[in-house]
Amino acid sequence: MTISSRYRSCSDRKSLSLPRFHSKETPLKPNGSLAITQHRGLSLKTNVFEQTHPVAGDLSYDDTCANVAEDKIGVLLLNLGGPETLNDVQPFLYNLFADPDIIRLPRPFQFLQGTIAKFISVVRAPKSKEGYAAIGGGSPLRKITDEQADAIQMALQAKNVSANVYVGMRYWFPFTEEAVQQIKKDKITRLVVLPLYPQYSISTTGSSVRVLQDLFRKDPYLARVPVAIIESWYQRRGYVNSMADLIEKELQNFSDPKEVMVFFSAHGVPVSYVENSGDPYQKQMEECIDLIMEELKSRGVQNNHILAYQSRVGPVQWLKPYTDEVLVDLGKNGVKSLLAVPVSFVSEHIETLEEIDMEYRELALESGIENWGRVPALGLTPSFITDLADAVIESLPSAEAMVNPSAGGVSEDSESSDAFSYIMKMFFGSVLAFLLLLSPKMFHAFRNHLI
Repeated sequence: MTISSRYRSCSDRKSLSLPRFHSKETPLKPNGSLAITQHRGLSLKTNVFEQTHPVAGDLSYDDTCANVAEDKIGVLLLNLGGPETLNDVQPFLYNLFADPDIIRLPRPFQFLQGTIAKFISVVRAPKSKEGYAAIGGGSPLRKITDEQADAIQMALQAKNVSANVYVGMRYWFPFTEEAVQQIKKDKITRLVVLPLYPQYSISTTGSSVRVLQDLFRKDPYLARVPVAIIESWYQRRGYVNSMADLIEKELQNFSDPKEVMVFFSAHGVPVSYVENSGDPYQKQMEECIDLIMEELKSRGVQNNHILAYQSRVGPVQWLKPYTDEVLVDLGKNGVKSLLAVPVSFVSEHIETLEEIDMEYRELALESGIENWGRVPALGLTPSFITDLADAVIESLPSAEAMVNPSAGGVSEDSESSDAFSYIMKMFFGSVLAFLLLLSPKMFHAFRNHLI
């Protein structure tokens, strides 16, 4: 029987608003019982396969719990978003750099966030437009994410789960706020939040979840909706196997597959996120690569591999080694065949289509690498989509309200304080922007660091 708008809930379970990943083969261990909730000082396991179901596609709705309760299920996919036209580039960049999880200012200077974001977006827009023009005039991310949402919805239906699947982008349309309003309009009563980032970072999943918490805290209806947040899923067998499948397939395009260097390129983050704020991104990324390579070795694929980080911006120190520098070194050291693997991206967008396919490919060939290949992003890979659907089903029992009802809403005094704070930020920000524009030396100093 197909379950329509029904969900088996377990009243005796008490958990946080994050999914539990139980293994059918291995007893649950204390460190594997919850998806990540607090990231500062966290000790992560290396062999995290013990937390997940062994093979994508073997899970059905009937495997979750025993008691049946009426629920209208929603799934919210979170992603970055991207400009769809060249005219969208500058406002998209403003939204990106106005995020306090991207440009992290000391508290006394946080009122300058908007001004700095405006300045950076104006300075960077011309170069960014060139990149988007090179891939067709805009980002394909929205179209691909919509297709992934449709595919996940169909995969859930195949497992007897009726659910509405929504897309919420952090920095462009459809914004997370739009998706949340639709969720409320549709009267969703149980929600699974699935960020399309395999690894957790403050700047990706963390930023989007912060927005969700703010929205749910301010709305009495949303505050009561049980929510499960899947904060990272790089350790799932379905994901790892899907990545290994793609790598194994692309290696066969080389004349001598065994001699190919497998080159994992991940999006970087500032070192301060990891060292000062406890961001687990680097550790999770390294564990992810280990799991993929272990899977490949189990299939007899013994290629050498290396991990590097791309897309750094500004004068601060980012995670190393840098992709561009590693490519040059590999060429100097005699590597002739290289397979690029965009490991932190599950959709094609500017970082894969322009940065990797054009900039890094050209750099690699100039550096002495003769044979170049690139693994496509997972996109609509069936085993990947099926595993995400399994992750949704597994997380349903642990959904709980994101907001403590006793905490109450936003007071009038708080709203008045926010309005006053906004006015002061606008005033001082405008003054600073005016002074910066009057200083050519200051402008060029910023410009040289940010382009």
